Amino acid sequence: MPAKRGVAVWISGFLTFLAVLSSFGTVLYLIDETKGPNFILRPYLIGDIMGSLVGDLSVENYFWISLTATFIFLGLTCIIAYRKLPPDPEIVKMFIKVGGNLAALRKTQEATSTELAESIENNRKTSREFFKKVDTNLEDAKKETLAVMEKQGKTIQKVRRDVVSTVETKVGETREEMLGALKKQETAIRGVRRLNEQGAAALKEQRAELEDIRIRLEKIEEKMMPPQPRLNSQDNTEEIKGIGPRLGEELRALGITNVGELVTADPAIIDEKTRVSRDMAERLQATAQLRMIPSVDENDAEMLVDAGITSRRELADQDLVQLSRKISEIAKTYIEEGKMSEDEKPTIEEVSSWIRMARY
Repeated sequence: MPAKRGVAVWISGFLTFLAVLSSFGTVLYLIDETKGPNFILRPYLIGDIMGSLVGDLSVENYFWISLTATFIFLGLTCIIAYRKLPPDPEIVKMFIKVGGNLAALRKTQEATSTELAESIENNRKTSREFFKKVDTNLEDAKKETLAVMEKQGKTIQKVRRDVVSTVETKVGETREEMLGALKKQETAIRGVRRLNEQGAAALKEQRAELEDIRIRLEKIEEKMMPPQPRLNSQDNTEEIKGIGPRLGEELRALGITNVGELVTADPAIIDEKTRVSRDMAERLQATAQLRMIPSVDENDAEMLVDAGITSRRELADQDLVQLSRKISEIAKTYIEEGKMSEDEKPTIEEVSSWIRMARY
């Protein structure tokens, strides 16, 4: 039965689809300016049959016929698809069998429930008798415990009175001895306190003298020892501004593992083997050389490179006044761009220190 019903639904649905296509085709004729609603239409699917029955049809008439057929076939499809099927005899037998099993199961469950209720009632009676007996035993034990506790309480009170009396006697005897010992200790503590105060004052004076000596030694050491460079030849190349982890890996692949090897490398090879251009490689090398000069930091090296100084020798050969003018102009630009603050602007003394350190 379901197979027949499916075939009927498929045929009715296919006829509905053909009717819809026919309606759509007539709509195209209706909106065509060259044809219009009065155009005589002879459909190629059923033209011979319709021509023999009703003759030639206009587009408008054929449209209404197609639309009516669409609704008819659509309604027929819905009726076939949603019509209630007669019950299957096998399913009816199965439901009857399941109903009998459920009835038998219900009787078994009722009998089990009755037995379980009787068992619970018996257990409840047994538990009630047991707890009643336990309550009686607890009451007897409670009375015996109270009697023992009362007897122990009287004994404890007597012992307490005896102990308090003995302690009061002993305390009175030792109080005088303790007061005398405390007076002697107080006298000794006062003497130690005076000695501690004198020692603290002496230590304070000695600490001040040592601090003054340390400051003097640091100043002497600063004058005797030249300042150390901010960048050494053994430092990693990532210490240079502009070289990140990725470029550092590319340089290490070329065998450039530190700042000294970067300074002595051929910029053409760096240009060929890495992401940076030759000009950028030369700028990085110049920055590294200048930062290896004592008292020249990262911003100082960048300003010197912008001033056209790319090596230690060029910095050593500079005139102080002219270089100070260039650095001053570059520093103004850096301050406007936010790369440095007004307080970080190099002074002429610092520029002189750069030139002097470059000549060592």
